[in-house]
Amino acid sequence: MQAVSHGSDSVMYFQWRKSRGGVEKFHGAVVDHHGADKTRVFKDVADLGGVLEKLDGVVGAATKADVAIIYDYENRWAIEDAAGPRKEKGYFETVQNHYAAFWQRGVSVDIVESVADFSKYKLLIAPMLYMLRPGAAEKIEAFVAAGGTFVTTYFSGIVDQSDLCFLTGFPGPLRKLCGIWAEEIDTLYDDEFASVEVAAGNTLGLTGTYAANAFCDLIHAEDATVLATYASQFYAGRQALTVNQHGKVEAYYVAARMDERFTYDFYDRLIQKLDIAQALGGPLPKGVTAQVRSDGGREYVFVLSFARQPHELSLGDRPYVDPITGARVTGTLSLPAYGAKVLIRETKSH
Repeated sequence: MQAVSHGSDSVMYFQWRKSRGGVEKFHGAVVDHHGADKTRVFKDVADLGGVLEKLDGVVGAATKADVAIIYDYENRWAIEDAAGPRKEKGYFETVQNHYAAFWQRGVSVDIVESVADFSKYKLLIAPMLYMLRPGAAEKIEAFVAAGGTFVTTYFSGIVDQSDLCFLTGFPGPLRKLCGIWAEEIDTLYDDEFASVEVAAGNTLGLTGTYAANAFCDLIHAEDATVLATYASQFYAGRQALTVNQHGKVEAYYVAARMDERFTYDFYDRLIQKLDIAQALGGPLPKGVTAQVRSDGGREYVFVLSFARQPHELSLGDRPYVDPITGARVTGTLSLPAYGAKVLIRETKSH
């Protein structure tokens, strides 16, 4: 159901029946060695088939995202090949952490490469965009010039497509767009942290102190406005979060690998500021997500729980229909532990 919620029009299994021999003899399968149709797995698959039969309208329905995150394989290979500044760099995990902040809020996200077409998005995020391939910086600048909001982080704009460092100051071709100069980068041990304090009255409404770890850029705000500064380590007082205004749009630079609380707070503010659609219009319990597919007249809302306990979710004042049972659902939705529910609502325009 998670695959269908994110755009899949079919569910297929590898494999139908378990092999009797060989290294994969215990590989999962719909039918086990015994060949019985009364096993838990067979029943689960049969039950899913019954659900999918009632969801024919989902086939071909669109998944629309206002947010895109750049995950670029050439960039990943370049990062992994670099001998410094830290052995474990965690590019994949970092992208995953940025994505999780939206997943938890029921916000659809497209994963794109660095030279994709960004024109349909409101928000573009490029964590650790270490390698800037030809045309990438120009596409990002065009995206911002057209009204998009851009977020990038430490360890970005370091090398070109030949893995040669830029000599014009980091983050290379993104320096003017971000309005900062990254002088150097410090790395911390796994058990070390640096505190970050947000500026009073900052434009995002962030408050309090957050923790940074692993990577900490030492930057200079050139044209950018400072939203937060380091409060510990030898770089206390230096900028840790900035925003550069480009008319009514903005480019943010997150100078350190921040804790989960910052990532969630930061993107929550941007979701509100940019009026980015959330599947159920508000926050969700931890471990619960929601995704939407639309055929233009109806929206199929998939609500999925990865939590050990049941939850009651607010549906607001919009009416829904359960396509599996045909029942109307209003007010609240009861979601069991590890449960999956599909609801249909008419689009506001329809």
